[in-house]
Amino acid sequence: MTDGQYPAPPMRRLRVYAFDPQASTRLDTAGVNVATIKLPWEQSWEDQLQPGPVNDYLEVVDIDPVSGQFYEAVDLNNPHLLAQDGLAPSEGDPRFHQQMVFAVAMKTIRTFERALGRRVFWAPRLVPRAQRGKGGGPYETVQKLRVYPHALREPNAYYSREKKALLFGYFQTTAQSAGASWVFTALSHDIIVHEVTHAILDGLHRRFAEPTSVDSLAFHEAFADIVALFSHFTLEEAVQAQIAKEGGRLSNRSLLSGIARQFGTATGRDGALREAIDASEDGQPAMLTDDMTEPHERGAILVASVFDAFLSIYEKRTADLFRIAGVRPGVQPAHDLHPDLIARVAREASKAAEHVMRMCIRALDYLPPVDVRFGDFLRAIVTADHDLVPDDVLGYRLAVIEGFRRRGIVPDGCLSLAPDSLIWEAPVHRLTADYDDLHLDLEPKFNRADAIETASHNAERVHVWITGSDTFRDSEDGPWQDVCGVVFRRRLRTAEDLETILRRPGNTNTDYPPVEIHSVRTTRRTGPDGQDLRQLIIEIAQKRRGFFDEVMQEQQDRQQSGKPRSGEFAFRGGATLIFDLREGHLRYAIRKRISDNDRLKQQRSFLENHRFGGLAFAYGLHDASDRADSEEPFAFVHRGC
Repeated sequence: MTDGQYPAPPMRRLRVYAFDPQASTRLDTAGVNVATIKLPWEQSWEDQLQPGPVNDYLEVVDIDPVSGQFYEAVDLNNPHLLAQDGLAPSEGDPRFHQQMVFAVAMKTIRTFERALGRRVFWAPRLVPRAQRGKGGGPYETVQKLRVYPHALREPNAYYSREKKALLFGYFQTTAQSAGASWVFTALSHDIIVHEVTHAILDGLHRRFAEPTSVDSLAFHEAFADIVALFSHFTLEEAVQAQIAKEGGRLSNRSLLSGIARQFGTATGRDGALREAIDASEDGQPAMLTDDMTEPHERGAILVASVFDAFLSIYEKRTADLFRIAGVRPGVQPAHDLHPDLIARVAREASKAAEHVMRMCIRALDYLPPVDVRFGDFLRAIVTADHDLVPDDVLGYRLAVIEGFRRRGIVPDGCLSLAPDSLIWEAPVHRLTADYDDLHLDLEPKFNRADAIETASHNAERVHVWITGSDTFRDSEDGPWQDVCGVVFRRRLRTAEDLETILRRPGNTNTDYPPVEIHSVRTTRRTGPDGQDLRQLIIEIAQKRRGFFDEVMQEQQDRQQSGKPRSGEFAFRGGATLIFDLREGHLRYAIRKRISDNDRLKQQRSFLENHRFGGLAFAYGLHDASDRADSEEPFAFVHRGC
């Protein structure tokens, strides 16, 4: 894009707090607490940046409901702001708050898109029944995620699944160590990344926030912390300062290893809100136990596992540099480190952190669409990395496996923790997709609105293919037939009937569990040795009526006629189907069977134990409807964080 005869700049530069305002009040961190984020300049096919800021992905709306104040929107295209990399960091200027949430959120979105090899889409919004038009479905597309920098006057910030928005709070504190009398969560780099990650993860796997086990919300919280944690290592000056201070070691607690330090001290904690490094004096790692049920506490073990892997990789990548320099990290005084060595080691730390974060993000495409467990995540990391980098010369996968093993995270049903045992099994069914017959549009779309529309069209076509294809038709082996994780009751509808059903996505019938096509997406990734990985990924989910009484469960499962009872909870199954676009056949069917009665018993037991406790509000367990779509689980879980 050009303006007259002048070319557009390649990047838009915006200043932000590298950590939070508290770091600017301390002598040892003030010098590294201002970072400049570089975002690609808008192309001709993209919406041009408007005051707010507003672009293709985000719409910042700055209204304070408590005071009724509507703050003037910042115009990042103002020549004065363009000339000085945006507004200078300021706690007192709401326009800088808008600039910071926008810049950090867009940086996080771009990080995901580079790792996934495609655009990020937001989860669809559930439309209240009374507001649905004639023949309209229960969901509507969300083009832009709304961001409210001053939405709450309380110590909270959360992603709203109902509003499809990020709501940031602010509050008064008496803790002098916080460095301010008012704390704004919209000025915490960690909190912004954390909440944006929740929104992106919900767009990828909308059923992950449902109550299926103690791992469900814990995974959401842990993954958001993982991305926030490794985002620290994109801040070159901060990484260099820590390496210089600690003589090359990164295994001690610091700004780099903590999450939301100002928020933590302002709410009465001694330091960061959460830490990736254990505080135990005996050096023994904290282990995952069955009695860890609070999402942040349980999720912290997963975060520590991944950070352990990063530390192992960092130490391996830098060992030769320290040997050449004749330095023993953490043993010799920090002033012995040459500035060139510090810069070189910092680059290795940043590369290792970026590599581990990308391994984790790519793994999202290799997870089952429902009932995710920590062990599933380990298998997904290993499989995704193996597909892209078959030869693990540097032992990154082994480092990740060792990190999980040390914390007691072991997948179910694996022969061992050897990498080849953790890779998802190839499917039994030799399923091939004819993309021409399916009428799928697999061409990349530059315009975001076109990409969203194409994704919706592809999902509809896949819905017809799956529910109408002979490949997935029922047999007479029993009431539940399981093919690639997709299960149907007898008396399948014809493909022609299903075209009508598609126009009513909320339709409920008793012939088979309704099929949801959460997404149909293509990816293209390039490995370090030029590997070209192209895949079609289809997410399928189904709902089975769950009952707390096992006798009632069996009766309702076998019911073939009459009006069924409403379920007391939703039990879901489904599969992530990964096709190789070059060969056209199914490579993986990563599934959670809807016919798995053992898993049903586990979910029933989990819900029984938390049915009348604090998690009832968080998870929306008030009745049998799909409250997880309309409740605000993250609002409750994040309150006081």
